[in-house]
Amino acid sequence: MKKKNYILVWIIIGALFSLTSCNNMNTIGKTKKNNYYYTNIIAKNIKMESEYKCAIVDTNFYKGKELTNKDSPIIDNFIKCLNTKYFISKPKDLPDKPLYKMFLTFKEDKFVINVYNKKYVSIHPWDGYYEMDFIDMTNIPSSYNLFNLCNYLIPR
Repeated sequence: MKKKNYILVWIIIGALFSLTSCNNMNTIGKTKKNNYYYTNIIAKNIKMESEYKCAIVDTNFYKGKELTNKDSPIIDNFIKCLNTKYFISKPKDLPDKPLYKMFLTFKEDKFVINVYNKKYVSIHPWDGYYEMDFIDMTNIPSSYNLFNLCNYLIPR
């Protein structure tokens, strides 16, 4: 009788584990639909939420600064001026470490923007499954260039 109860308990535990799963398991092994996937989500969040938090961190000295309401339109304008031709595959000359990291916090989502230099940034969520969105900022106006914003707020 004890052996049957023992087996029954393990069958129930096994059934419970097999019925529970991660919500996003269907994304493993799949590729992104496009190379601006995460940027598109940020654009939707900015449009839906008038206020969100943005913190900038200098990765060499770990100095940080919160973005004020005065400076946050620069991120909005950066996102608005992006064109699909600015989204690229991972560049071969991409530095190993970004100079700045920007953390965008919305009600439901949290994103990281890695600012490598005046030319390259990458965007990914805090807990993403796909490769980052890589952006070439060569043709972005300098007033909307995220490196210029970061360097202005936390000078090197």
